[in-house]
Formats: sequence, C-alpha cells, structure tokens
Amino acid sequence: MNMHNLRLAAALTLAVAVTGFPAWADEAPNVLHDSGEITWVDLKQGKLQLKNDASVMTGEVEEYRITQNETRVTDPKDEKMMTVNDLWPGQRVKIDVVEGAEEKIVKKIIVEVRPGWELYEAYGRVEAIDAAGTLDLAERPKGGVVEYTDVTHFVFDPKTIVVTEAPSSQPVVLRVVPGDTVKVEFVTKGEKKAVQALTLYSAQVRKTVTTTTVTTTQ
Repeated sequence: MNMHNLRLAAALTLAVAVTGFPAWADEAPNVLHDSGEITWVDLKQGKLQLKNDASVMTGEVEEYRITQNETRVTDPKDEKMMTVNDLWPGQRVKIDVVEGAEEKIVKKIIVEVRPGWELYEAYGRVEAIDAAGTLDLAERPKGGVVEYTDVTHFVFDPKTIVVTEAPSSQPVVLRVVPGDTVKVEFVTKGEKKAVQALTLYSAQVRKTVTTTTVTTTQ
C-alpha cells in the first residue's frame, strides 16, 4: 500500500473512531424546516398542502409528499403515537423536508398543540345538520349502552371539514342526513365545539328534501 492510500485509510479510521460514523456520512441529504397551517391532506395520493409561514403575506400554498411508512408524526413533546391519519386541515404544524429531492418529501411532522385544542370524539345519531355549518348530535354513551343521551350542538366549516366513510380512512364527499350514525372529531374553541372530521358509520335512506352535502377541502 503506497503512502497516499495509507494516509487515506488512517483518516477514515480516525473519522469513524471519533464520530461513530464514516467520513462520508455528511453527504446524506440535508433537512429543511418549514411551518404553517395545513390546508389539505390526501392520504390516497400521499399529498399535503401547507400555507407556509414564509409566504404568509402572499397566501401561497406549498405541496409536499407524505407516506404512511416514512412520514413520522408526533406532538412537540414526542409523547403521542400518531400517524398521517391524524392530520387534518386547520392544524398548525412544523415539518422536516428532505432537501434536494425532486418532490418535497416530508420526513417528520410535529403537530402543534394549542391550549384548549385537544381533539375529542363523540359518537351518535345526527338529529339535524345544515350547509351553514351546524350539527346536532344525539350522543351514544360509551360502554355499549344503546340509548342516546342529550343532544350536543357542533359547528363546522363546510370548506375544511374532513369527511370519511368507515371502514375507509380516505376523504370522500358524503351526504349526511338526520338519522345517520356518525363519529365526530372536534376541538373546543371557547364555548363552541368545532368539528374537524366526520366519519359516517351507518346511513339512513336518503331523502331529497333534507339532504346536506358535506365536502372535503380540495
């Protein structure tokens, strides 16, 4: 082995010994950090759109690539087990993006937790719903009790609500009518309960006069 190769081998050995990684480890893709508000999520296409804080004055929306297996989702303290299924429009997030990739591939998403913005669930029968953004739900208690309890009033934004139909988790366009059995995922905003996601479990026979169409953000 000539002197040049000997010196190169020694340098590589020293790099591994000191850092625990090969000397070429710093050639791995860098990570960029973005933050903003989610405006749209499509799990089937693997896409997330974000109103980036960097373009808050122009209102531009950036599109990113997400996957079930490669995109890690967590809360700021890294205490909750979360996935891309826990993302919905309106959430504030911080994301790590692989620099230099043809698509903006998201490696990690940190969902910001705001005081009073913890996500809750309610399950029951729709008593009333209208396109203006109000929903009355006769809640069904947990524990297998069949009887429905008091009616709870919710509000929602027809432009941003995420709607799915069990057992699929993909956003769809649904027509929800009184009598349908649904799961409501909501946050509290002051005295209001604001619906973030709606899952249809059991549909009643459709009536043309009382049907309300609830759509996802596109």
